[in-house]
Amino acid sequence: MAEEKTTQEPADEDRFAGIDPVTGAARSDGKEHLDFATAVLLLGVSIFSVILAYGYYVSSGKVFYASPGLMPVIIAGGVFLLALSLLVQSLKGSSVKERAGQVCEAIPRGLKSKRFLNSSAALGMFWVYIFILLEFLPFWLASLSLLFAVFAYLKASSLIKCIIIAGCSIGGIVLLFQVAFRVPLP
Repeated sequence: MAEEKTTQEPADEDRFAGIDPVTGAARSDGKEHLDFATAVLLLGVSIFSVILAYGYYVSSGKVFYASPGLMPVIIAGGVFLLALSLLVQSLKGSSVKERAGQVCEAIPRGLKSKRFLNSSAALGMFWVYIFILLEFLPFWLASLSLLFAVFAYLKASSLIKCIIIAGCSIGGIVLLFQVAFRVPLP
């Protein structure tokens, strides 16, 4: 009997960061500009983190290997190297100018997309929860309000079911942590 070797084409959702998980080869699906934008953003964040961590080292007055700035520098250095690798990969067969142009063209489309609007709504809800509701309401009521708002926004079920599920969830959290484990909630 001869064994047949079959190769399965991985689904698009199995691909990440511009790399085919099966072959390890760079993908070419027209989204390399997103890898470019991500790499540039991560390079900036890692450089900022190293500068900030250096400030921790200086203000601590300790030797570098014993300062609170050591671990952030190591992590940011790793992120920098990975971002640099992603940047180089995203520029294969293109130039910085071309990729930057593609990013500039994609931004208006992205701002109008349903995914961006849903993400903005979610961030807005969590901002209201953290900076307003938790400030003026007890934890259980603020959390109940947020969970109900999320369920209602996502149209998870009827409003009555949303209230019941949110109430049972928050009630379970309060009972488990505050009553059973005696952990004070915010």
